[in-house]
Amino acid sequence: MSNEPIRNVKGVHPPKTNLGLVKMHTLVEVAERLFTQSSFFEVSVSDICKEAHTAVGTFYIYFETKTDIYRYLVEDYKRRIKRSLSQSIAGCTTRYERERAGIKSFVRFSVENPNVYHIVWGSLAVEKQLFEDYYMSFADSYARALRGDQEELVSEDVMSLAYMLMGIASFLGLRGIFEQMNDEQIDAMVDGTIMSILEKGLFRPRT
Repeated sequence: MSNEPIRNVKGVHPPKTNLGLVKMHTLVEVAERLFTQSSFFEVSVSDICKEAHTAVGTFYIYFETKTDIYRYLVEDYKRRIKRSLSQSIAGCTTRYERERAGIKSFVRFSVENPNVYHIVWGSLAVEKQLFEDYYMSFADSYARALRGDQEELVSEDVMSLAYMLMGIASFLGLRGIFEQMNDEQIDAMVDGTIMSILEKGLFRPRT
């Protein structure tokens, strides 16, 4: 979780003191653990507060509802992923380089933070709009970045490209988790297969 609280999240009231921030982060960390151990609907605010050794009243200082702490978790993952991707592509000068670095970064993030799938995909059941907003936000940002490198791309449909590339990264992240890939294995997968396909296309010429 990021140390700096996220502002302007619906139903969330970040504290202004360091002590309050520690309490809020403890609640969020405990909520994530409980939500991934069982499910959003099986966990109560009382359960979260009991595990966090915090009064129920304290919870409602920071979060208006249980859904709002889930929303905060989704937003926190979105911010952390975007920050990781931004750092990974710093210094890249071409779209090819940015895609290679970005895919590797996302797979590594997934291996290090496997709960991201449980939280993000679980949001579809918690509140459908959370799920839609998460992916639409990523797609919008991705499409803008692709548009900036339009001269390197074979298609002008940058939004479709954005969703396609997001899908590739997302399921490679799952493979990374399932196989507990290390950095060397991730590099080999991306450099040896994925970038070759992206560069040359998937299909052989048809006769």
